[in-house]
Amino acid sequence: MTTSTPAASRASLRIALVATSALLALTACSGASGEAENSTASSGEPVAADPVVGGTIDVGIDLDITDLDPLGSNIGQQSSLVVANAVYEPLFVDGPEGEMAPGLAESLNSDDAVEWTLTLPEGLTFSDGSPLDGQAVIDHVTRAQGTESPTATLAAEVAEMEAVDATTVVFTLVAPNAAFDRYFSRNLGMIASTTATDEFGNPLGAGAFVVSGSSDGVSLTVERNDAYAGDPAHADEIVFHFLPDADSRYQSLLAGTMDLTWVQTPNHISSAQTEGYTASVANATTATAIFDVTEPPFDDVRVRQAVQAAIDREVLAEVVDQGQGGLSDGPLSSRSRYAQEISYPAYEPDRARDLLAEYGEPVSLSYTTDSSPQSMQRATAIQQMLEEVGIQMTIDAADSATWGAQLFDRDFDLIEFVTSGYGDSDTVWSLFECDSGTNFGGYCNHEVNEAIQQASGTTDEQARSELYGQAAQTIVEEAPTLFFTESPAGFLAASQVGGLPDFSDRNVISLLPGELWIDEQ
Repeated sequence: MTTSTPAASRASLRIALVATSALLALTACSGASGEAENSTASSGEPVAADPVVGGTIDVGIDLDITDLDPLGSNIGQQSSLVVANAVYEPLFVDGPEGEMAPGLAESLNSDDAVEWTLTLPEGLTFSDGSPLDGQAVIDHVTRAQGTESPTATLAAEVAEMEAVDATTVVFTLVAPNAAFDRYFSRNLGMIASTTATDEFGNPLGAGAFVVSGSSDGVSLTVERNDAYAGDPAHADEIVFHFLPDADSRYQSLLAGTMDLTWVQTPNHISSAQTEGYTASVANATTATAIFDVTEPPFDDVRVRQAVQAAIDREVLAEVVDQGQGGLSDGPLSSRSRYAQEISYPAYEPDRARDLLAEYGEPVSLSYTTDSSPQSMQRATAIQQMLEEVGIQMTIDAADSATWGAQLFDRDFDLIEFVTSGYGDSDTVWSLFECDSGTNFGGYCNHEVNEAIQQASGTTDEQARSELYGQAAQTIVEEAPTLFFTESPAGFLAASQVGGLPDFSDRNVISLLPGELWIDEQ
């Protein structure tokens, strides 16, 4: 058994893992076409100082949008919010430092976290000119309650709704929830018509754009919505191209076939900036891994703590994220307004060996992940770290559909879970509540549960912060989830694209595409 010191282990791992990382990166790039591989990046001419009206913006995203209904999950992910925001601009958007900012709505307030009053502006309409008023909001939430979508769980918290007038809705909740307003920054807040659809069968929205074309598995085209209540969109149209491969997406930007692309690969971010492209990114994704704590050996906290102590997160940050981003110390994001100093257990391989010896049985595990280069780099690094303390780990690289099925079926030992959910410290706790449908690993600590429920029920932010801190500290100590890094994600833009905001102070990347313009001169 290896008995190297932590410092020696870290040095040897860096040497081995940098070599592995380079090999994986090379393999990832080899799938690009020869033309793309040999293309030369060009920053072009500076974008005009003032917005330009007209033109087409080509955007590369990592998902194939098969369903535009906001009550599904297809357009609720961070990288696809740009599509959702185009057609169904939400009532509220994620602003700087986790604060809520108005979208289509004006305000949503409560004094007791039970009764909430939503105020809409006058004259808000769907793209066909029909009113998006208080009753339309009630109809949307009612439809959500009758579905089996993830949004139904959120909508089920509403006991009663009343349209006081055309611009005012009063929600009465089943129980106090101080974070209820945050539900309306994603799917529940993307109000869709319950009476009309577009020619492609999508519910009508009230965003700055309407769907004008669709090619299954290839692209979705939207054009300016003349009935939009806000300032008209600058671009005539936006074409969203479905490019799941990160390297191909980046190469398309370099080749000039894309004007804007979703990015969450550190080397793409750094190289694009060197070549003069605009990078608007934030540490908006958290890389974690979830144990199935309902089955041996990971129902024993000592085994989970041993795995936790054996993983050098600084090496993961250096090798996988290339020093960008930062470490994640638990459920509270470092940019959360509730951020506190959480004591995350240190990298201590000797402690890991002691815990395993105390457990007394051999430990092996399967690590489920997707096959993206970053995920494979992380998995390979963790595999080597665990081997040093005597844990045999196999890597189960699954496609996205299989990975999702394993996650929801709890068919895993340890599964990688990279999410933007930790960007919202008020709503992420369902991952750890005993009876939650998104408690994927089966973790249940009744003291944690009580702290989460108390925090949800108070409008006192200081009290909520303290309760969240208590829950977070217990979670990292009991290790049902391992927290690795807060990693960069966002958009890369060619120089002819304007209106891309600075996301560096955001917890969630939520781009309103009506603000974008392109100078095609």
